[in-house]
Amino acid sequence: MYPTDERILEHLSETSWATPKTIAKETHLEQIEIDEQYIQQRCEQLVDRELIAPVYDDMYEITSWGLAYLRGDLDAGTLPRWPVKN
Repeated sequence: MYPTDERILEHLSETSWATPKTIAKETHLEQIEIDEQYIQQRCEQLVDRELIAPVYDDMYEITSWGLAYLRGDLDAGTLPRWPVKN
């Protein structure tokens, strides 16, 4: 897990859904120069680890596992790691 991943999860826990573009715009991620494309890549990884789920097109929502991770009830090291997509 990267610090960006936690910011994405925190943002999604406060909203019903979001896109990488809105996440980049509405969080403090732009202050550390992380662009929408990088957030999209991290969202794909979070989907693979079942911490967020796609809603429609490029919209995502947090899952119960994602909420458990934020509460400290889930260790990200125990989550499945899927092969990197090419």
